[in-house]
Amino acid sequence: MLDLRTIGKVYFLLPLLQVAVSSEWSANTPRHVKAQSGLCAWIPCQYRYPSYLHERSRTGIWYVRKNTKSPQIVFHSRYHRKAIQKFRYRTRLSGDLKDGDCSLVIDNITQKDEGWYSFRIEFDRWNRYHYRPVTRLRVTDFTDKPTIFAAELVEGKSVNISCIFNTTCDGTSATLTWLSPTDVAPSVSSSVTRWHDTLTYTSVLTMTPALKHHGQGLTCRVRYPSVSSEQTLTLTVQYAPRNILITSPSNVNNSWVNIKKGIPTSILCSAQSFPVSNLTWRHHGVILNTTSSSNQLWLEFPQVTPQQAGVYQCVAENKHGTAERAITLSVEYKPEISPDSGCTSTPKVVSCVCAARMNPLGELTWHLPLVNLSGNQTHGRFQTWQVEDGQLVTGLLTLGVGEGEDVTAFCTVRNRHGEAMLAMSLWMKGGVSAVWFTVLLTSSVILSMLLAGFFIYKYIRKWDARTKERALEILDTTVSSSVCLTTPQDTERQRMSQIPPVMPVGEGEECGPVYANLRELPGGGGPVRSGETVIYAKLHFQSIGPA
Repeated sequence: MLDLRTIGKVYFLLPLLQVAVSSEWSANTPRHVKAQSGLCAWIPCQYRYPSYLHERSRTGIWYVRKNTKSPQIVFHSRYHRKAIQKFRYRTRLSGDLKDGDCSLVIDNITQKDEGWYSFRIEFDRWNRYHYRPVTRLRVTDFTDKPTIFAAELVEGKSVNISCIFNTTCDGTSATLTWLSPTDVAPSVSSSVTRWHDTLTYTSVLTMTPALKHHGQGLTCRVRYPSVSSEQTLTLTVQYAPRNILITSPSNVNNSWVNIKKGIPTSILCSAQSFPVSNLTWRHHGVILNTTSSSNQLWLEFPQVTPQQAGVYQCVAENKHGTAERAITLSVEYKPEISPDSGCTSTPKVVSCVCAARMNPLGELTWHLPLVNLSGNQTHGRFQTWQVEDGQLVTGLLTLGVGEGEDVTAFCTVRNRHGEAMLAMSLWMKGGVSAVWFTVLLTSSVILSMLLAGFFIYKYIRKWDARTKERALEILDTTVSSSVCLTTPQDTERQRMSQIPPVMPVGEGEECGPVYANLRELPGGGGPVRSGETVIYAKLHFQSIGPA
């Protein structure tokens, strides 16, 4: 029998023995493991045992305990039928027990498989060990999805689209399928590869996208026996610009816009393309403005003028192509008389032209004293013709030559925006109009009067100067003459008859030389003719006796 001292030593060595045994019998398992429903659950496990047992055969057993119930066998490496029914053929080891790998795999797992799992190793009836700690398995919903890798999708170009799904479960195979637009006839190829513990399922779809596929969904689905998941790709098909639309608050259709002169307006160009296009407005080959921010571009007119009328092009361009659309801008305005309007004449006829620009075209009418004419008409010696060229209306009025005719004609042009008028005077005399005849006649008369006055003025000034010069030469000069002194009776008679008292020598009267001083006298007597200059001389007579 063992004494108390011996028993004490045994109790003292028992903990040490337990430590030695636990160090030889140990396992490395996680405390918690999560798995997705429908996939597989993998509980990693590495165990140790005494080295002297290395060459012996062994049996690995996995148990599950739920709540307070007794543990149930989920896997038995020697007798598979010992596993409970719901786990039979669903459980297996992922490694080799001889290598110390006791990892457990449960395929097609469900929520009912949750619980606490533990591993036990048995070599013989004396060498067996139930490892701690246990591992708690939790099962969640199936959330793993495949991944779609799409290349650039361009309208009309064949492209490969790949779908990939990775998993560590190889007990139950997965299947990849495509859900594509109904009008797509795809070609599909599939493959499965392994890298360590990971399985990769790959499916490649080959298709030729069209513009109608833009925005539609392309789905890749992974399916297991009890669960499935999918990933959807929204197709983004790149394409060249198309469906260019030009709009304006005043446009009638997509290719023509009418704007009244002086009114502000704007025109919008929009296009469909992916990626977005660079939009440009052009007029007569000149770039007006451009943008690359969106598929829209405005063309602004603060005040529309007739000079801005014409064709405008909107050009859309991206890396896949170019498209354009044109719109005609028509500017409406009231008639404007052209400076080319007027009259010309020949010896036989007078022709008047009335030209006006306007939009829209209106009516041109000639207003004559007795009749109004328009278009192509004839009335007496009046004839009218009318020609329309774009926004220019030209009217022609002709009048045959008559004698002394004086006619005033009015040309009026009107459209819905207003009216313009031009007055013309036609005077017929030898083929020359009244206006020109009056101008020429008046000019001739005025010129003749100016020339006559000029020459008269020059002649008078010259004659007057010469007269003054002669008078100055004899001023204060003594003048001598032979005169006869008359009797007092003769003197009185001469005074009464206004005859100067001078008589020629040799009449038997007393005569002799006379000396006098001569100077210009103011005033004077006797009649003076128009245009004459009169100089008077005062004579002083003195008798000096016979010579």
